[in-house]
Amino acid sequence: MLGANFDIIADARMEIEMARLLCLKAAWMMDRGDAKAAAPWIHQIKVVAPRMALKVVDEAIQLFGGVGVSQDTPLSRMWMHLRTLRLADGPDAVHRRQVARTELRQYADTKP
Repeated sequence: MLGANFDIIADARMEIEMARLLCLKAAWMMDRGDAKAAAPWIHQIKVVAPRMALKVVDEAIQLFGGVGVSQDTPLSRMWMHLRTLRLADGPDAVHRRQVARTELRQYADTKP
């Protein structure tokens, strides 16, 4: 096993955990009952989770080499489904725009 593979695996684990924490935050905000306050967190996880999963699968394909894109592993099918998922609930750009609007709105109302 090449040393760089350890870095890839470690990065994948950390990114999965970061996405899980963001998902928990979005769920917590939803449970509080304020849909408007939860919306930015929901938009964030709709971008972060599929992007992270696609990246992890893509790295796994890279580690497997040519076998990764063959029918011998489920990786190519997973990649295809994850790429489609990034469009299923609206493109990432739509969700990122909403996150940015919410972020900027906090500063638009303040006076210097």
